[in-house]
Amino acid sequence: MVEHYFPNAVQIVDWYHACQRLHAIAETLAEQERGTWLNQVKTALWEGEVQEVIQRLQQALNKHPSCELIQSAITYYENNQTRMAYAQFRKQGYFIGSGTVESACKQIVSLRLKRPGARWVYGLGRVFVGGHSQGAFLTYLLHLH
Repeated sequence: MVEHYFPNAVQIVDWYHACQRLHAIAETLAEQERGTWLNQVKTALWEGEVQEVIQRLQQALNKHPSCELIQSAITYYENNQTRMAYAQFRKQGYFIGSGTVESACKQIVSLRLKRPGARWVYGLGRVFVGGHSQGAFLTYLLHLH
């Protein structure tokens, strides 16, 4: 969908969301290896070495072959490798966290839907806010002026 609406956009997976998966997996590991493992994979991810992260996850899966959480994470990192070139993105001046954008969206939605005197028909408000998740909201914002 992003390719359709914003073909020249640089897509970056939020650093903190990517790390959340690693924290969840670390909890499945033996207590004595958790901290070291987590630091190593987060360092690799920070440097954009996603293939190293996938290899470390594969090793964890070999120790815990029935762990669907690890298998799901492997698929996630494989599918998003190009969006996780964090060292490159930082070097180019991009934010690797989505907090700024999430906050801006929250502020804009609040500004548009909760302004004094605003009255919304239930369906129209849902279309306006629901479009955010479908790309239409951002397209609308870009064409306001």
